[in-house]
Amino acid sequence: MERFITWLARLQLAIGTLALVIFVAATLLQVLARYLNISVLWTEEVAVNAFIWAIFSGAAVMVREKKHFSFNALAMKLTGRTRLALVLFERSVMLVFCVLCAFYSVEITDTFWHSKWVTLPSLQQGYVWLVLPVSFATSSLYLLEGMLKEIRVCVKREKPAWS
Repeated sequence: MERFITWLARLQLAIGTLALVIFVAATLLQVLARYLNISVLWTEEVAVNAFIWAIFSGAAVMVREKKHFSFNALAMKLTGRTRLALVLFERSVMLVFCVLCAFYSVEITDTFWHSKWVTLPSLQQGYVWLVLPVSFATSSLYLLEGMLKEIRVCVKREKPAWS
């Protein structure tokens, strides 16, 4: 299972990186087009939507890497079961948030699925909104993985994942 989750995180990071490259390319094209006094209407919409994919894809991976949201100053001073309780509480709060966001983002994605892009009406907005349920679902998966690792560390007294 850990192999699959690692593969999924790498895929998500690659998608986020590609989206960031598209964002930069679209922005540069818009700057060049303005300099040459050429009207390229679609670059702003492509840049914004690519940036949305880059941000949400990267945020999910950062949840797995424990670099997105954490109060680790206190957790690093605690040990044993006390530390485990704090870490599990923190991640449980995040997990509830991510599961709720994943659930409701499916509804939002479904609602806007057939909406069209303004400058490229042949494209559907649903593909942009799809990043929400994907990133929140994978964030939930990454949180569960991290919680299980923390429990194993405490039970087996292995080297902590945060050190």
